[in-house]
This record gives sequence, C-alpha cells and structure tokens, in this order.
Amino acid sequence: MGKQSTRENKTIYQLCREAQGLTREKASELMPGLSASRIEKFEYELQEPTPYDIIQMADCYKRPDLCNYYCSHKCTIGERYVPEVEVSELSNIILETIASLNEINPLTGRLIQIARDGKITDDEIKDFAFISQKLDEVSLAVDSLNLWVDKTAGEKGINIELLNEEKSRLRSQSSKPAGSASSVK
Repeated sequence: MGKQSTRENKTIYQLCREAQGLTREKASELMPGLSASRIEKFEYELQEPTPYDIIQMADCYKRPDLCNYYCSHKCTIGERYVPEVEVSELSNIILETIASLNEINPLTGRLIQIARDGKITDDEIKDFAFISQKLDEVSLAVDSLNLWVDKTAGEKGINIELLNEEKSRLRSQSSKPAGSASSVK
C-alpha cells in the first residue's frame, strides 16, 4: 500500500478512498475513466467530479452515502431538494422512524381538515408547517434506512436482489385497482 497522507482537512473523497486502503493509483485501476491525477484533483478540490464519477467512487469505495453527499452539497438542484442523510446503526434508524411515525399519527385528523378544501389558509399555516416538518423527519428516516441497506448489504449478507424483487412485487401489487390485489404471502 502507498504512503498514507498526513494532510489535514481531507475531503470526503479522500477519506472514503483511504478507508478502503486504496492508493489513488489502485483506485483508478478499479474505476474506468478515472485517472489517479483526476482523483487527486477531486480530493484537493481542484476539479468537481461529475455524477458518473461519484457513482464510480461510491461503488469502488463501498460508500453509497457519497451519492447523497454529492446531491445534497454539490448539485444545485440537490442542495434545494435533497437533505443530507446520516447513516447510523439499524436500531437507531428504526427507533427514529417509529418515533417520527408516532408523532405523525395523532396529527392525521388535522392534516385532513387542512387538506379538505384544497388550500392552506393563513390560520392553518402553523399546523401545516409543523406536520410538514414531521413528515420530513419520516422521509429522512426512510432515506437513512435505504442508505443503510445499500451500504451494509455486502457486509451483513443482505440478499439485495431478493429484497429488490420483493419491493418490486409489492409496488406492482399496490398499483393494482382496489379489489384486485392478491393476498399477502
């Protein structure tokens, strides 16, 4: 292995590469179209990687969270619409999801009242903002769970193909008209 960098304030790209024990040269061999010098430019913030570069690094470094980082920090659209997702332990993600759902449950009646007329009036804004924030927390928890699955599938032996097949089956089931859905296994 090559010499470990002692540089302070390393970028996420350099940290992820080094965490895999890869030199720039070895990483470039594993990623078609990315030279060691180009990787160095990303790491020293002399050049911005493209989305394709990010996907290659995410796959090579086994860090799907690089995609979320790029979208939430480097992409103009993503900066506006994609929140940064933090990957934590599965138990923490599940507890956060359940806590968020429990906070939403008693608010569904109020959300129905607000949405009933198809508009949000000034006197409904405060309640709607609160409910919207809680829904954002649920969404973030779901994103965190999906990122955890992507990141740990190989490490924890999750059969990702089977998981994706099952999710696809459930999606197609839920898109059928009412009354035509088959029973759950």
